[in-house]
Amino acid sequence: MKLKKITIAFLSAALLAGSCNVFAAAETETENETVYSSEYIAFEQIAGYIAERYIDESYTKDDIMTQGLSKLLEDNNPLLVQLLKATLESMDDYSEFYTAEEYKALQDDMENTFYGTGIIMAMSDGGYVEILSFAEENSKAEKAGFMVGDKIYKVDGVDVTGWSMEEVRSVIIGEENTTVNITVLRDGEEIDLMTTRVAVHQSSVSGGILNGNIGYIQIGSFNSSTSSEFEDSLDLMRDNNVEKVIIDLRNNGGGIVSGAVEIAQQIVPKGKIIDVEYRQSEYNITYNSDLEEKEFDFIVLVNENTASASEILASAVQDSGAGILVGTTTFGKAVIQNMYPLINGAVFKITVAQYITRNGNEINHIGLTPDEEVENLTSKIDTSKYTSFDYETKPSYGGSGYNVKSAKEKLYLLGFYEGDVSSEVFDEDLKEAVKDFQRENSLFSYGILDIATQVKIDEVFSDIDVVTDNQLITAYEMFGGSKDELYADD
Repeated sequence: MKLKKITIAFLSAALLAGSCNVFAAAETETENETVYSSEYIAFEQIAGYIAERYIDESYTKDDIMTQGLSKLLEDNNPLLVQLLKATLESMDDYSEFYTAEEYKALQDDMENTFYGTGIIMAMSDGGYVEILSFAEENSKAEKAGFMVGDKIYKVDGVDVTGWSMEEVRSVIIGEENTTVNITVLRDGEEIDLMTTRVAVHQSSVSGGILNGNIGYIQIGSFNSSTSSEFEDSLDLMRDNNVEKVIIDLRNNGGGIVSGAVEIAQQIVPKGKIIDVEYRQSEYNITYNSDLEEKEFDFIVLVNENTASASEILASAVQDSGAGILVGTTTFGKAVIQNMYPLINGAVFKITVAQYITRNGNEINHIGLTPDEEVENLTSKIDTSKYTSFDYETKPSYGGSGYNVKSAKEKLYLLGFYEGDVSSEVFDEDLKEAVKDFQRENSLFSYGILDIATQVKIDEVFSDIDVVTDNQLITAYEMFGGSKDELYADD
């Protein structure tokens, strides 16, 4: 497995929640009392006057406030949604109300699911995106007549020749169970095929084996399939006699608690994983591991965006002695939320419990302290290390020279080019990369490396944030590797 020396940093957000009070839309809170907005106090004052002086003395203040709210919300679903969102969001950072549509999108996001054809694509010659394989055997797309090697020519009648793979993908995906018409080129013949968009799952676990036979497993989030995907990664380690494994939980905002617990049960020695404590103590539960002894040595990478379920796994590894933590102090979100459905398909999420780590630590708003504290270094890219453009020649397909090499180096790091960076020949891959870059940067997209394109490439390239991954380097060196080996070609 190869690792590039340059990583473009990104952050991931945590999914969290709280509790609900219909009227208590608090703006601030003191130690002993909640302070309400002036608008709410005015509403309460009016209700109080009516209850005291209205001719019909049967009305109480609560009756009046409830009746007024009921009348305001009558046949006004947008206002109800606004009220419920404001109410839940006023409780804590994690409470939330979702409409039916928002909840569906949330589920898709948590399960890493989108709706497409299940076609796996790659760039091919001539500016076409080609069908490389299918996400699953006997998929709907395969049954509809698509074949490996088909070149995607049109999507719903729009010519996508010369488009990047990501651009083609963006017009193919859509809403579940809708149809998409794709025209492919097969042996020079145009063939119109139609298929239904279906759920396509993206893995939440990735990784491989680094130089020195050191394993690396990255967990992006926890969903219903994360545990089985992690088990598959461990099987790969076993098959290759790997004994030392780096687990990367950086920027993992959490997800399904059971996913983290099930992974902990695979790697944490016998004993407690976490205690979960509810407001109603009869619901309290302790999750345990039955593993007699650990099979691997682990180092877990964490940072300030490691939160919630990922902190459950990280704490279990640290507290049990299954491994150590390397990185920066974690987010500190040790409360658990439940989802509650409503009759109209909407859902609200509230905090119902907190968890205590294996060693009895409460980490909410505190986080986990790594055994080895290591900061990554972020800086602008050193452009002097790369081949320069001369701003004179304008190479095109079939040409060669230093400008070609410069374009390949820079477009590779910008994510446009995936070919041979060492070659100075202007190949088809570079032509498509130049066209993609030109299109994305509002330049004439014709695949020639003209002066304006060279200038723009340098402008975008010089603005790259380069992350020196000291955390990964430290973990790798603690397992006996060296920085040069980490980034060396296989």
